[in-house]
Amino acid sequence: MSDKASLLRPLKDEHLLEVYREAKKMNLSHEFIELLEEALSIRQLSHYKEA
Repeated sequence: MSDKASLLRPLKDEHLLEVYREAKKMNLSHEFIELLEEALSIRQLSHYKEA
């Protein structure tokens, strides 16, 4: 886990997913979205990204 991804650890799974979806909608930076995707992958939530 990258140091930056570890900063997302306190977020509950559902909040992390919400932040990811909103970041995609708002077309935020590619680096931020990749960071969120890394955190989702670590938590094995990648399959929920589009839900």
